Amino acid sequence: MNLSMPFAMQMVEELSTILSQHINFIDKEGVIIASSDQQRIGSVHMGAKKLIQENLPYIVIESDLEYPGSKQGVNLPIVVDDEIIGVIGITGEKERVEKYGEIIRKFTQMYIRDEHVKQTKAQEEKMVSRFLENWLMHAHSINEPNFIDLAHSLGIAVHLPRRIVMASFIDQESNDMKHKQGQLDQATRYLKKAMCDHHQTYALRIGTRHVFMILDTKDEHIKQHCAAIRQHIKQTYDWDIRFGFDAHTFDYTQAHYYYIQAKKALNAALSVASQPIMGYQDLQLELLLSELSAPLRQEFIDKLFKGMAQEYIREALQMCDVLYAHNGSLTQASNHLFIHKNTLQYKLNKLTELTGYDPRHALSIPLYSLALIFFKSL
Repeated sequence: MNLSMPFAMQMVEELSTILSQHINFIDKEGVIIASSDQQRIGSVHMGAKKLIQENLPYIVIESDLEYPGSKQGVNLPIVVDDEIIGVIGITGEKERVEKYGEIIRKFTQMYIRDEHVKQTKAQEEKMVSRFLENWLMHAHSINEPNFIDLAHSLGIAVHLPRRIVMASFIDQESNDMKHKQGQLDQATRYLKKAMCDHHQTYALRIGTRHVFMILDTKDEHIKQHCAAIRQHIKQTYDWDIRFGFDAHTFDYTQAHYYYIQAKKALNAALSVASQPIMGYQDLQLELLLSELSAPLRQEFIDKLFKGMAQEYIREALQMCDVLYAHNGSLTQASNHLFIHKNTLQYKLNKLTELTGYDPRHALSIPLYSLALIFFKSL
């Protein structure tokens, strides 16, 4: 382990302000890498070098002339895991500075150990994320000879039955993007904490999508849990989020295919504003919808209605929606719309005349049904 220059400079700035003494951090080669006395940075501290080479518990320098590159003061080793990784030097008379030495040394060692633990944990999390991403995105990954052994070494129980849930925040404009980004960061942390409620539940980021591998649970529970998370995020952080999840529980050999299912369900949830949480089992026409771009959906509507005004298209499709909801019954549809049956008949005939397609004819009903779904999604 080495003493990094940024860390050493940070410690020097903080400690020298508190103690009003010159502080030096010296690396394993005896070179001063950080000091409150800027002129000494880069010079060799022979007193510290002697301390390191002879593995001394400390060294007190009585005079500026005692060791080349050294000044009067106390120097103490920074020991981590029984290894001297550097030296702390405090310039000044022994009686004045030695009382600070041991406190500073122990604080520094504790801080370095803590940082080392954080770095180790971050590295382990990165390795787990890489493994999970490879597992989900590449069907052949399960055939790699070290797949099971690597999973075991990372503490991942691949044989547990799992589900895949994917989430994506909805982009939105704001006059204060810094504040909005801060809220997004908080919402992201909440999302991960809320979804990862078990040590064998995993979260990773693939592009802009948040992917969660959760333990076996029913569709209804997933929907309820996602709905509660979505409501909290909207109310607390003012961000909207959509969810998609796979068809059902799978074993580790099927992870890639169920990842694709969850991805398609999320794409559908992003395309249909009225259905922010969707499971793959729920997808019917939405499966097609999720594969079509917004411009292509708009082009289909414009082609069917021959460039008519949006307000007329809205009214016509609402009329068709009610008609189809009542299985084509003019009487029931007109009652629902609070208009006379003859008025509805006239409107339907007019729509047929304008588009060339009768919304009551079996061959035209699919066209209007698709247009209705596309219009709602846009």
